[in-house]
Amino acid sequence: MAPWLMVLEAYAVQALLRTPGFHRIVEKVAKNVHRVRHGLPPEEEGGTSIQQPGQSGFAQHFVDEVKAQIGRTEARQADVHASSTTDEAAERIEREDADAAWEQLKKSTEASGTSKAPKQGFLDGYMDALRTQVKAGRPR
Repeated sequence: MAPWLMVLEAYAVQALLRTPGFHRIVEKVAKNVHRVRHGLPPEEEGGTSIQQPGQSGFAQHFVDEVKAQIGRTEARQADVHASSTTDEAAERIEREDADAAWEQLKKSTEASGTSKAPKQGFLDGYMDALRTQVKAGRPR
């Protein structure tokens, strides 16, 4: 590839990365990918309904409060507490498993000595090639 074409390409990439329009497009694409993977966020549902999905309405809340004042919700609260404790324990186990896997991976790469230098980007490779060309063309 001709050096002037490589310079032109590097300039075009840098000019594109400097434009705010490019960053807006990338942000929109990332937001749409997130929506496809995780669904529509609750804050973007819109409308005038303040009730969130999965939450009880006013009537259910009123009945719960009346039962609480009567004293019938103690058993139900104990069940909710037990399920939340189980969820917390599962999350803690997942974190511990992830930490253990990370430590094992670090030890295996250190033991095998296969830690590689990070891959160079386009501009790094271009600048290295340009430096070697300039050094080769220089009279000594």
